[in-house]
Amino acid sequence: MNSFDFEILNYVNQFSRHSDVFTQLMVMFNGSSVLKGGVLATVIWWAWFKGEERHSLVRERIISTLFGCVVAIALGRALAWALPLRKRPVLEEGLSSLLSYGEKSSSLGTLSSFPSDHAVFFFSLAVGLYFVNRRAGVFAIFYSILFISIPRISLGLHYPTDIIAGAILGTAVALIANIYLVKNKYIHKITDLSYSKPALFYPLFLLFTSQIADMFDGTRDMMRGMYRLIQSIIN
Repeated sequence: MNSFDFEILNYVNQFSRHSDVFTQLMVMFNGSSVLKGGVLATVIWWAWFKGEERHSLVRERIISTLFGCVVAIALGRALAWALPLRKRPVLEEGLSSLLSYGEKSSSLGTLSSFPSDHAVFFFSLAVGLYFVNRRAGVFAIFYSILFISIPRISLGLHYPTDIIAGAILGTAVALIANIYLVKNKYIHKITDLSYSKPALFYPLFLLFTSQIADMFDGTRDMMRGMYRLIQSIIN
């Protein structure tokens, strides 16, 4: 572990070593899908209906941001699989006295901690929201730092450099989505559905934004199940 990661881990966890309340707050925020993606999904819906005078542009940016989030988390997962395995801090010998309580699930050892897929996903969403509404974006960025990223560090699920790399990647994807993707004619057509066919658009939009709460884990579980089903049929 490099000195930068060590110093940040040590600083963050000095609070948990002196306060059980801090530790339990970290556990609560990290374990709650409502307090992670649920909060930011609510911000998306707020921004969707905010600013009636420029609804079309706002909604095109929101759609572009959501597509960017999907690309971002796919890139983050691809890098985590492609790059050499980096064990999570909670699984490293000698760090137990430095970290707060963290679950040592066997699944944590199967995927590299670098980059943080949480940081990739939520920073792409937060920076995208900044293009939509500055107040919403600033809130989302600070929320992603304080209540999503810091608990991941405190519980030994990621090194600070995992979070920083994920935040950079997520920010880059959000910038690309809101500079280039937003001009795509298909984004405009999807946005138009919210006006022309609201009975079709809003149930699908609700389903999509609900997946933000668990970072599309439900969708990924479904896809894995379908893959296993196809394998069973073929074999």
